[in-house]
Amino acid sequence: MSRQPHPPPPRAIDAARGRKRAQKGMHMKGNGLRFGMGLAAVATAMMLLGGCSNNKKQSELAMQEAAELREANERMDQSLRDKDARIADLETRLANSTPAGAPVVTAAPAPTNWQPPAQGFASPVQDAPSDFVQQSNGDLVATLAGNVLFDSGRATIKDSAKKQLDRIAREIRGQHRGAAIRVEGHTDSDPIRRSKWASNDALSQARADAVKSYLSKAGVPTSKMESIGYGSSKPKSSKAASRRVEIVITK
Repeated sequence: MSRQPHPPPPRAIDAARGRKRAQKGMHMKGNGLRFGMGLAAVATAMMLLGGCSNNKKQSELAMQEAAELREANERMDQSLRDKDARIADLETRLANSTPAGAPVVTAAPAPTNWQPPAQGFASPVQDAPSDFVQQSNGDLVATLAGNVLFDSGRATIKDSAKKQLDRIAREIRGQHRGAAIRVEGHTDSDPIRRSKWASNDALSQARADAVKSYLSKAGVPTSKMESIGYGSSKPKSSKAASRRVEIVITK
């Protein structure tokens, strides 16, 4: 007769069941921990992506603000250049005007067979204003504001300045035929920044050459003219007045 196995005692059964419940709880706890870590990683990635997006938007806004500031600065620079041009033009007109109360000298009429001398100066035309002003050394000087003649940093004569140059050329041909002409270019002392010219000396020489070339095409003999660029070596009372071209009829 075979012996039946004895059933395990109740305590052993309870202990086994407790171990199973503990293992199951630990397994569920591990799954929960892994799930929580996954959620944390997803949240971190979303925060990083959001931060990149915000940084990109801030960078775009900064670039837009910088562009707007550059445009505003350029508009302000152009406004200042225009104002300087108006000031220089007014100073030139004031320098070339006859002082109030100065005596008016009327020249005697020239004989009908009179011809202008080969050298020196002819009598001025009284009914036409002159751009030239006589200096203490006897030279006659016509001053043209640089901002009226040229755009900033350029040596190309503006169309608006050609009328005055034509008037000066007519006066030279009619009243100062054969006289020596010196075209002087002058600048202010500000260093060259946005221009192809290496220095103020080079810019002033190019501007003097441009005026000399224009006068030559207007009928003033090239053989009687020279052009010199003085740069900023002969300043006037202001930067606007310093930027100029002077046409000198030498004594």
